[in-house]
Order: sequence, then structure tokens, then C-alpha cells
Amino acid sequence: MTPDDAVPTALTDSHQASDAALAARLACGDARALDPLYRRHRSSVYRFALLWSGAAAVAADVAQDVFLHLLTHADDFDPTRGPLQPWLLGIARNFVRRRTGLHARDDALDADDSGVAAASAGLAAPPSAAPDDALAARRDVARLRHAIAALPPHYRDVLVLVEIAERSYAEAAAICGCELNTVRSRLSRARALLARALDLPGAASAANAGAPKGFR
Repeated sequence: MTPDDAVPTALTDSHQASDAALAARLACGDARALDPLYRRHRSSVYRFALLWSGAAAVAADVAQDVFLHLLTHADDFDPTRGPLQPWLLGIARNFVRRRTGLHARDDALDADDSGVAAASAGLAAPPSAAPDDALAARRDVARLRHAIAALPPHYRDVLVLVEIAERSYAEAAAICGCELNTVRSRLSRARALLARALDLPGAASAANAGAPKGFR
């Protein structure tokens, strides 16, 4: 059976085909199915890697790695176990961990991705904002990105997955390979550490409250 016989070509249309159908087409060898999946999920994968690593260059490389992996390993995706996006974010998590082990974090906030980071953090200045307000918002985004990238990896995982990528606790647990309660406790601790890093009111007491001995 050829790829064109296995799944109708119309299913490559981004408005008609489900992620599962497109992934099945990729698994059958039809590379044309990659494009709509890339357009649907590239920004989420890039944003996850950007907030996790704090480096635009690493995020761009990770996004490329993830979709090359999808192209060559689409048959690894099992739609009965959940949607495609959490699966892609799990792949992104593996790749970004590898790359950040080899690359130093880029502290510069690139002009071309500041809007993405600001939108994901909810800190973007409105288009009509005064120049001083826009600059302040940009600095806040830079501080937030750097603070997230400085968190210990296991806290960074759950914070970016739940707060930025908007994954459920159950999806975050599956991606990180841990229990649901572990996700909850790590997220609470990550929020407290982030608040302390950003010098938010009450952050010190929040970071220490209920923290396990050895993490305070």
C-alpha cells in the first residue's frame, strides 16, 4: 500500500486533518503531512524551549530537532495515549536538556523573540504603550526569562509546562515521568522560587514555607 492509498491526500489540509491522521500519514512515509503539523505546533515547541533554556538560539535548534524527530519517528506516537502536542513537548524537553548541557545560556533578549516571550508571560506592553512603558515591559520579560532559566531543571519542567505551555497536571506528570502529587509540589516550589528571584512581596516566606529540608 502506498502512502497516498493509505490516507487521502485531503487529510493534509490543516483545517480538515486531525493531528493523529497527519501523524499516521507521516508514519506511512508521506512527508507532506509534516507541514500542517509544523504550522500548528512549532510556536508551542519553540516557546517551551525558549522559556526552559533562556536562549533563542537553543530554542530554534530544539524546534528543528523536534520536527525532524517527528518526521523520522512518527510511528512512535500513539494517539490512544494522548494528544500530539504533549508528546512533542516531551521530545522538546529531552532535546533542550541535551542542548543546554552543551551550550551556555544566552543572556541577550533577541528583538525577534521578545514578543513571543512577552505574550507567553502575559507581560507584553499594549501597542499604544509609551516608549518608557514598552521598555519597562521588555525588561520585565527579560528578568522573567532569566529567572525561569535559572530554576533547577525539575522545577523548571513543571513551571514551563503548566504555566507557559498550559498543559494539565496529568500531562506534565506524563511528560516528566513523575507522580501527579510530585508535579503539584514542584510547581508550588517553582512558583515560590520564581517569586523570590523576582523580588515579589512575601516571596521569601513563600519560598521557605513547606519546603523540604535541604531545599530551603
